[in-house]
Amino acid sequence: MSPDGAPGARIEPGMFRGPKRLDPCLPLLRRIPAPIARSFIIGLAIGDGILRKDRLRSAIAWAGAQAEGSKWPLAFALLANHGRFIADEAMIGVGDASKWPQRVRIEGRERLAALSGGAILLGFHLGPPRTAFMLRSLGIPVHLTGRLQSADRDGRWAGALQASQAVRLPAGAPRGRAEGLHHIRGLLRRGALVYLAADGPFGREAFRIDLPGGPLVARLGWFTLRRITGVPTLPVLTWQSRGGRVIAIHPPLPPPHPDAAADAESCRSALTPLVEDYVRRFRAQCRYLAFPLAP
Repeated sequence: MSPDGAPGARIEPGMFRGPKRLDPCLPLLRRIPAPIARSFIIGLAIGDGILRKDRLRSAIAWAGAQAEGSKWPLAFALLANHGRFIADEAMIGVGDASKWPQRVRIEGRERLAALSGGAILLGFHLGPPRTAFMLRSLGIPVHLTGRLQSADRDGRWAGALQASQAVRLPAGAPRGRAEGLHHIRGLLRRGALVYLAADGPFGREAFRIDLPGGPLVARLGWFTLRRITGVPTLPVLTWQSRGGRVIAIHPPLPPPHPDAAADAESCRSALTPLVEDYVRRFRAQCRYLAFPLAP
């Protein structure tokens, strides 16, 4: 794996933030007991969902498409989990990283040990966030990628970005995104392990996975890098269980097909049962299927 993943400019929990709207509250939330802070954020998320009628309608409509019976409990569970996951985004109440080995279970870690070069870990906006950071904290030298909006509000990110421990893919900036993808291509060719989101609110569409209540749209960035570099691409799905967090690393997608359309269909066919099973098992953790991320 790439030496770029070695410790240097350390990425720490306190460097992460939630939505910008949470910034005024962060100093207080980081000082008060974590259970109280998390309960406060969950309450805000539920209250915001009720006040924002479009979000509540979206949650109810999506919940109604999932199963028979009352849709209200699932709709409110989605809103509550949205709050929990916002707290996770800001690393509020996630505990000391030294205790994560007891609270985070990695399924399929042996698949990483079997790699002989670079690889893409293909994540999704499903379940709790910060999967890449948790993997890194558990000893897997994965490079973080994404909008990394916290970097605009915390100067400590500069060292991590310079050391390529994290790579920004800015929204609304095609040139900056292209530069980021070019940088990631270089990391992959040097043997790095890079975490990339399959879905999200920006980038051209590669294909979509049809699901009850609305599709999951896979974007083109990771798909293009996979085709250019030929590196293994391992889907990664994360969920919260009673015993803690579970990160499941699945077998690699089929090797790239010379024809792009056939390749997209091959990836879609491989990913569809994984995503369908996830949604069936963890409906209440699919907040961004119910109310998709804004660009």
